[in-house]
Amino acid sequence: MKNNFYWQLLGLSWRALRANSFRSFLTTLGIVIGAATIIIVVALGEGAKQDIAAQYSNMSVTTIIVNGPSTETDPSKLSPDDIPLMEAIPTVSDVVPMLSGKISVAAGEENGSWNVIGTYPNLATVAKLVMTEGNFFSQVDEDEHQKVAILGATVAEELYGSRNPKTVGETIILGKKEFTIGGVIEYRGGSFGPVNIDESIFTPYSSSYRYVLGKSGKFSFNVNAKSIEALEPTMTELATALRESHNLAPGAVDDFRLRDMGATVASAQSSSQTMAFLLGAVGLIVLLVGGIGIMNIMYVTVSERTREIGIRKAIGAKDKHIMTQFLLEAFILTGVGYGAGVIISGGIYLILQSMDLKIVFVPWSLLLSLVITFAVGMFFGYYPARRAANLNPIDALRYE
Repeated sequence: MKNNFYWQLLGLSWRALRANSFRSFLTTLGIVIGAATIIIVVALGEGAKQDIAAQYSNMSVTTIIVNGPSTETDPSKLSPDDIPLMEAIPTVSDVVPMLSGKISVAAGEENGSWNVIGTYPNLATVAKLVMTEGNFFSQVDEDEHQKVAILGATVAEELYGSRNPKTVGETIILGKKEFTIGGVIEYRGGSFGPVNIDESIFTPYSSSYRYVLGKSGKFSFNVNAKSIEALEPTMTELATALRESHNLAPGAVDDFRLRDMGATVASAQSSSQTMAFLLGAVGLIVLLVGGIGIMNIMYVTVSERTREIGIRKAIGAKDKHIMTQFLLEAFILTGVGYGAGVIISGGIYLILQSMDLKIVFVPWSLLLSLVITFAVGMFFGYYPARRAANLNPIDALRYE
């Protein structure tokens, strides 16, 4: 019997809202936008987190990137001649040079513009490359300036229609020079330092410099320290060794930059979290505005229905019944707003996904949005409901 009574109250609340459907619609807009914003912000935050993880998936936290300065005014003297100095540092385990540049590439009737990376054979070991076909080039290929090309998975797919084509021994044109394909690297989905492995073509450093990139290529090193504890002293020793090698006078600006990848990853994650927090704060503010909208409209509703409230109290309705009805109205407005917000967030998710924006749906974001949305809606609906419940029935009946 008691349950039937509350169902009747729910029906009354629904009919009261439908009587002013357009006003009810406007009231829920803030809730709709706020609920959708929270879900999308969480999805974007998770997408950014996974994107950062993929971007640096092939990097160790002990990796140090050494490259030229960001300006072209003072060209860097970085070169393979620096390798013996770096390898002589006791805390350094590996040094991988890279000469990179984007050039035209042709294979049969297919062509495009791709990154060509001149490097040493030890890249395969340091980056843990797995070959789906053929082998990575050898030290002999480096020493003899052999024109050998190793394809990243995406390059192979674009040029040959498959990530695992049978192309070893075939000819590919890099710039204007013919290279022989020596192998194809398994898809990685990440970068090694500044280099996207899947979207690059790798050649012996000597061949790349001599036949393809020359002085126009961008030079860098990937240096691995032996441990996390050794990272900071390694960077200090690298800076000292490079300054001496490049004959930089005391006080002169470095012609190189050192980047600790562990700190870079942490900084990127912190930036993405900060952005997600700010966007989430925007969503919360929108929800608060929506909640205030519910409170204002319900105050208006209470004023408009003062006489009705007086009549109901005169025939026996208790304060808790009046309060429950108005709380149910706030509940319905919030619930409808939340449901619409979920649907809209799904549409936004699909649109952003179709635009190749990194976004990942997180199931618990629905619960988070639900809790925050209803907390705001019921909080702001409580005060008008209490005011309605506390009306004096005699005064309410006299109200015009």
